[in-house]
Amino acid sequence: MGAVLVFGTRMSGSVTSLTHGIRPFLVLTALCMALFLPGLASLPPTDRDESRFMQATKQMLETGNVAVIQFQEEPRTKKPIGIHWLQYPSIKYSAQGDTSALWAYRLPSALAAWLAILGIFVLGRRMFDAHIGLIAAGLTACTLITAVEAHLAKTDAVVLLTVVLAHIALYEFYRAPPNRIPRLRIALLFWAAIGAGLLIKGPITILVASATAIALSIADRNVTWLRGLQPEVGVPIALAFVLPWLLASVANGQDNIVIDSLTEDFLPKLFDGAEGHGAPPGTHLIVAPITLWPASLLLIPGAIMAWSHRQDPAIRFALAWAAATWLMFELVPTKLPHYVLPAIPGLALAAAAMLSKSETIRARWNNVLWTGITLVLGGGLYWATLSYGGNQTSSGLLILVLVTAIGTLWLQRTDLMFIVLVTAVLSFGLIVGWVLPNMRDLALSPRLAVAIQTHITPDSPGIALSRYHEPSVVFLIGTNAWLTTPRNVAAHVAADPLALGVVATTQLENVGEMIASTQGVMAVIDTVEGYNYSKGRKESLSIIRSLPPRGD
Repeated sequence: MGAVLVFGTRMSGSVTSLTHGIRPFLVLTALCMALFLPGLASLPPTDRDESRFMQATKQMLETGNVAVIQFQEEPRTKKPIGIHWLQYPSIKYSAQGDTSALWAYRLPSALAAWLAILGIFVLGRRMFDAHIGLIAAGLTACTLITAVEAHLAKTDAVVLLTVVLAHIALYEFYRAPPNRIPRLRIALLFWAAIGAGLLIKGPITILVASATAIALSIADRNVTWLRGLQPEVGVPIALAFVLPWLLASVANGQDNIVIDSLTEDFLPKLFDGAEGHGAPPGTHLIVAPITLWPASLLLIPGAIMAWSHRQDPAIRFALAWAAATWLMFELVPTKLPHYVLPAIPGLALAAAAMLSKSETIRARWNNVLWTGITLVLGGGLYWATLSYGGNQTSSGLLILVLVTAIGTLWLQRTDLMFIVLVTAVLSFGLIVGWVLPNMRDLALSPRLAVAIQTHITPDSPGIALSRYHEPSVVFLIGTNAWLTTPRNVAAHVAADPLALGVVATTQLENVGEMIASTQGVMAVIDTVEGYNYSKGRKESLSIIRSLPPRGD
């Protein structure tokens, strides 16, 4: 492979020592802690998927029923139960049952992202050497999409781990000599990863692994390397992961949970832009410089350079993984930025291999693109700080970090990998740990929940809300929060002077008239204003209760 490089430069003895023994694992662990831990507890619950997942897990803890996924009274049959089974013990044991501990819901995602990064190093070391494995793992960690998913109580970071494990096994089969089949434990690793993936997010892991295997088989015109997977043994193992969930679902009256998951979630995304997230093919590619930032500085030109070395079996494997997965998600009509997360390790492995072939990866067009994106991200966050009540000091520090990174890039005072690492650690820590949590106007649900807690009493019959029906408000206020109409809010408040209601300020006149028709008097006890980013609109929400008729 030529002179081996780390961080874009020839390795000194001190840097070489980082790749020996347990040291690379410690280095990557420290990197993941710096990237994934800031903001884990302080970032407010995000709408809508994360809050739905957290609320469903919260209800499992409240009811003790770990077999049924529900958001309030509504069954959630779209997603498998795996992520909830990871979050449940995290809250019960790590947070001592504190269902308000945000970090405990997010801990499985952060741990899975960390393990995936370590897995990429192990695979890169096997495919190339420890130095390339270290670079590939670092590049994967230093992408915006990886850092975001590591902070959210969703499925995608855990799916990334299952995809990496499946590809560790796949590579062993791909590179095995023709006359030797890898040991059974390699096949078992593959099928265990598939089974875990099924329990976390349905068929995504097996689709990604299949895409890689198909691409390699077509490119090589050879399928015999797959003969050792032993599906007769592996398929039952994979099914064993999901069988307890299926049996528990049937026992709780959810006989059609697999069919519901396919027809209500998976298949609509294949044939239509589900939930308003449709976009044409090529969208993921267009936004890749952003979703892969700041590692896009190396990932994009590195992957392009790797194409000319695709005859190398290891690079071929990495490119097949990245390209087939990316193409698959480009062809799916439904587009969300995190969909291509399973393709990033393949890109990182290919780009890291290029760092071993030349002292630098420098492409002027890519430097210009990266500089523009960095300025837009920094400027956009500073504008958001001014617009949504954020902390200008934290945004100013972020701008300083980004401008320094840009200046270092163009002055070429250091290597590119160092720029990527420092930019990612400092900027992600500031953004997720300080900038976003301090944007007061975007934290509408947390502020509304605090205001309600100020006025609620232990004897209150609950809270009824109209207009503002975001899942985060249910998670923060409580499972008994009633998302309903203005008329029902009025009836709820009029029926009990201890009852609280939340209505849009623009609805106050009508709601007051409804309460007056019951001989009551509406009292506005607090108002919370902010921005509902899920709906893209400003909100003014009034907390109301009823008073006895005047003169009583």
